Amino acid sequence: MFRSSVIWCGFYVLTCFFVSTKVKAQDSRGSGQLWLASEIEYNTESNFVLKGQLEYQSEYDSENNWDSWILTAGTDYLLIPTLVLNGEFKVISTDENDTLSRTELRPVLGAKLDIFNRGRVVFDNHLKLEWRQLYFSSPELNSGSLRVRDRLRMTVALTQKNPSMNKSLNLILSGEAFFVKQDNEKERFSNRVRLELGLSYRLNDQWKLMTSYYRQRSRNQIGDSFTSQENILRVKAVCYLTKGL
Repeated sequence: MFRSSVIWCGFYVLTCFFVSTKVKAQDSRGSGQLWLASEIEYNTESNFVLKGQLEYQSEYDSENNWDSWILTAGTDYLLIPTLVLNGEFKVISTDENDTLSRTELRPVLGAKLDIFNRGRVVFDNHLKLEWRQLYFSSPELNSGSLRVRDRLRMTVALTQKNPSMNKSLNLILSGEAFFVKQDNEKERFSNRVRLELGLSYRLNDQWKLMTSYYRQRSRNQIGDSFTSQENILRVKAVCYLTKGL
């Protein structure tokens, strides 16, 4: 089971990468982004976990400025030991460039399934269904669309017996694909394929630190080639709260 899970994860990640390399060289453009995030998770001592997150994203080496603030509120529900259902609502404010800005309202439903969870290695699949309602500073660009995301991830505990233990340094490998049926998206980075290499460290019962490097290909509209390449550094701090604290 473990061997087949690792093979499938590797195949999925490689597929995402090679599909995303279908880029017209004369149109391709690269950029670097920095993402900073903080999250609070409140364990209700039932099957529910309440979450809140604030994230800032910025493209720092492009001719056009691109900055985004993301506020998220949501909950996880443990349906069975291997399946978690998710619900969240995002409010996103983005400056696309010097003249165009947008506000996005995004309700999200998801399900995360642990395909393999044994000792040091956890292998999971997270499927999300997003509705994206976009309001631009130029009203004629306003739109709404449905997007599906699927992420396969493998987490390996390097210093402890499993990734959830305190003082555990974990290696993270993942591949995520974004599927959009409509072709009316007029924003940058609407269709993506993303690879992740990251590390997380659980300091204690209350804090975890995470850092990830993402290699991402994207396109502005579904009919376009993947003309954009992003190198992303993401740093995140997670605070875990329980009843009584």
